[in-house]
Amino acid sequence: MEFGPIIRALKRNKVRFLLIVVQIAITLAVVTNAITMIRDEGEKMLKRSGFDDDNIVWVRTRPFSPAFKDLPYRISVVNADLRAIQAIPGVVAVANTNFLPWQGGGSSGEVSAGGGDGSKFRTQMYYNTPGILDALGVHLVSGRPLRDTDIDDDPNSKAPSTAVISRDLEKLLFKGKSAVGRQLNDSDNTVVNVVGVFDPFYNPYGWPIHEYALMYAGHVSRTGAMFLVRVKPGTMAQVVPLIEKRMLQANNGRNITMKTIDEIKDTYFTQGRIVRGAMSMVIALIVLVTGLGIVGVTAFSVTERRKQIGTRRALGATKGAVLRYFLLENWIVTNAGLILGVAAAYGLNILLVTKTSGAKLDWRYLAVAIVLLWLQGIIATLIPAMRATRFSPVIATRGA
Repeated sequence: MEFGPIIRALKRNKVRFLLIVVQIAITLAVVTNAITMIRDEGEKMLKRSGFDDDNIVWVRTRPFSPAFKDLPYRISVVNADLRAIQAIPGVVAVANTNFLPWQGGGSSGEVSAGGGDGSKFRTQMYYNTPGILDALGVHLVSGRPLRDTDIDDDPNSKAPSTAVISRDLEKLLFKGKSAVGRQLNDSDNTVVNVVGVFDPFYNPYGWPIHEYALMYAGHVSRTGAMFLVRVKPGTMAQVVPLIEKRMLQANNGRNITMKTIDEIKDTYFTQGRIVRGAMSMVIALIVLVTGLGIVGVTAFSVTERRKQIGTRRALGATKGAVLRYFLLENWIVTNAGLILGVAAAYGLNILLVTKTSGAKLDWRYLAVAIVLLWLQGIIATLIPAMRATRFSPVIATRGA
């Protein structure tokens, strides 16, 4: 094997080959982390909330009538809206709530299990009228749902609040024991009576509390009311216009806007689609640049060594020997770049995970990327290396 001559040739052109080594290392680091980001965003898009997303519409009112400054008046209007919407043909369930699926955030706070060690855990928190579980399409797994008698709208009340919680929050707080009939202490030091547990629940959040939810009993009407309306499959187009019409008939002192959960979900994933597209372009561009770099360096090396190639050919070197020389040279350079790239890939991934909550690097993607870069190096070297095998001893020596 021609390791000796190759190593000496590499030493004479350190800067040229060092740049290729660094380029391959950067390519491996960027490509593997970009693929990880694409995979992570794809998994998020496939994640299901557990709700009947296809058949839920979000309704929001923005009052302009001075009468809405009065709390009892607002609550009476909300209750009238609930009755009006529920009476529309095709409506399965409706609830007044400040919970909006797929908004990428929401309301949250810390809670601890009553009678426990005081450990606090962060969870999503929302106020809702009875019917929220049916409006979402989730199931009560133990206890009972919220009732009208659970609601206490008095802002000065010191009575315990009533809530239902998600099954995952029950597991987190009570370690496998039932939460029904137990109490929680929330971030405002309010005692909360847990009357039911529901499942499933998933709502993406900035913190890792996607599966944890506490649903208080209460009206939401301070800056306008919000509703989730679940309709029968296939009736969305007919029901939505009727919702606005019936609500304005009940009270025309507000503006009403509506969005389907599918629309909200599509907006939420817009950034993810941009990330996937951008990362795909980065992968394609950096792989192309690296391939062109290898082709350029090898082509330059072939031209620069015409005399050496001609001499070797005159001394009996076969075309296969010349081809093997350049492929071996590329193999050494590529391996050096890949070794450096593995360290760079994990270093970059650690930075992304700690600074941006990115996904951890999967070693399988790294292995695939290494194989692909090996193949790219071979293919990129073959074109100029094949040209070197076509040099005749006389022409190569004369042109040196």
